[in-house]
Amino acid sequence: QRGARLIYVILAYISYPFIALLSRLGKREKDSVLVFQTAKIGDMICTTPVFREIKKARPGIRLGVVIDPVTRPILQFNPHVDELIVLDRKKTRGLFGKLSFAARLRSRGYSTALVLMPNVTNLFTALWAGIPERFSVYPDYAGRTLKYLLALCTGVEYHISPRMSMETYLRSLRHLGIDEWDTAKEVYQSPDAESRVRGMLAGDGPFVGVALGTGNEMKDWGRDNFIRLAGIVIERTGAGVVLLGSEKEAQVANAVIDYAGSARTHNLCGLLTLAEMPALLKRLSVVVGVDTGLVYMADSLGVPVVVVAGPCDMNDQRPTGPMASIIQDRELSCVPCSHTFSTPYECRQKHRACLTEITAERVFRQVQKFLGARAS
Repeated sequence: QRGARLIYVILAYISYPFIALLSRLGKREKDSVLVFQTAKIGDMICTTPVFREIKKARPGIRLGVVIDPVTRPILQFNPHVDELIVLDRKKTRGLFGKLSFAARLRSRGYSTALVLMPNVTNLFTALWAGIPERFSVYPDYAGRTLKYLLALCTGVEYHISPRMSMETYLRSLRHLGIDEWDTAKEVYQSPDAESRVRGMLAGDGPFVGVALGTGNEMKDWGRDNFIRLAGIVIERTGAGVVLLGSEKEAQVANAVIDYAGSARTHNLCGLLTLAEMPALLKRLSVVVGVDTGLVYMADSLGVPVVVVAGPCDMNDQRPTGPMASIIQDRELSCVPCSHTFSTPYECRQKHRACLTEITAERVFRQVQKFLGARAS
């Protein structure tokens, strides 16, 4: 795999003078920016300030975003984004897949690229698309291949811990002449979201949302913990429990209902799209989950959140709202091991103690504080 990546470096350097010349001769829309953010849901929500600040500073600009398919609903109704270009990872595998995608980007005529998720595919296709100016975040975990490709960029913005990745994204706007910004995150719901959600929650609440899913199994808190937490909430408070997630979490949701009962448990897994989800989250008193997209969505809406952070580097990325509680055992020598620009998918220590040692009782104490605050 390292040899394959090296081929892209060699091709990039050999072709660079030719591509640089063609990019100057080709037809480009002068005031246009293509942002590459192909990370998942939480990262995309933390990127939304970038789109707003670009449009605020330069209202007439054409702004496109290269995205992973899963994040399309997050930006589908965002008024600051003019074009979404979906990157299909299967179709961009191999040299010809990348060249085909680069040709697609070339036809869009962007004059500036801003790579917020620097990887071989994004940097290589931005170059081969003939985009004249290419700026990129320079990650704190960059291998040799990435460093070679970053050297071909017009400019870079170094990500330096403990700065949050969102701050680095915004600081990269200096390369576009934008020096002031606001870090507030944004999510926009679909026009029919309110009508879709209406009637889904019976009773007056309060309601505790429990986000069962995660895009990375290494961050999974475990079904037994979710089951126990739901049971404690129902046993000790007057709150209802709302189970959130995709159809993949249906089995866990059913196990929660079997344990906690169905009278005050609402299984909404798979019933709403991400574009409809904000309308539901606004009706909740608190949302509990691991470091996952729905937690960041709730945080951006001002809903209190309790995050079981596990292995994640909360200096890199975290909920920033005034009512966010982060539960993490930082005394473990291996914590954190998962970073924005370096994300493992299995525990190198083989024990996942950063998650298994966090009890449902401990999480419930934080949930109870927020329920009390909302009631007072």
